[in-house]
Amino acid sequence: MATTFREIYNRALFRFADHKFLTFDIETREAVLERYLISAKTEFEDICHVDLNDYDADTKQFNQTLDDKIIEILSLGISYYWLSFKTLDSELVKNVMNSRDYYYYSPGNLLKEVQTLRRTVRNEFYTAMRDYSYSGTNIGSLTPKGGNQ
Repeated sequence: MATTFREIYNRALFRFADHKFLTFDIETREAVLERYLISAKTEFEDICHVDLNDYDADTKQFNQTLDDKIIEILSLGISYYWLSFKTLDSELVKNVMNSRDYYYYSPGNLLKEVQTLRRTVRNEFYTAMRDYSYSGTNIGSLTPKGGNQ
C-alpha cells in the first residue's frame, strides 16, 4: 500500500496556523507543501529505513506505506521549512523598512519570535531523525571500524 503526500501534509498543517496560507486553494497549498516535503525527505532519506526516493510525483504518493514515526518526522520537516520561509520573508520586510517603522509595525518583535520557533522546530526535527536512526539498533552488535573486535 502507499502513503499519500496529503496524509503527511495534513499532519504538518496541525503544527502551524497560518490563516492566510489556509485560504489558498488546495492545489496551491499542496504545491507549496510538496516543495517543503521534498526538502524534508532529502534531509531524512539517508537515515530512514524505508526508501523515500520510491515515490510517484504524478500521483503524489510514496509507493510504500510509511509508519506514523516517519510521517511525523516528515511533517516536522515540512514545519521547519515553512518556518524557514516565514523567517526569510520577515527578514526581507525588515530590510525594506527603516528600523523605527519596522518595530512600529511589528508588535512583540515578531521576527525574533519566528526565529526562535524555527530553531525549536529545527531541533525537534533533527532530534526526531537522530532518535529514529537509533531505533532497532543493538549496540552490542556494532563492530569497531575496520571490523576487528
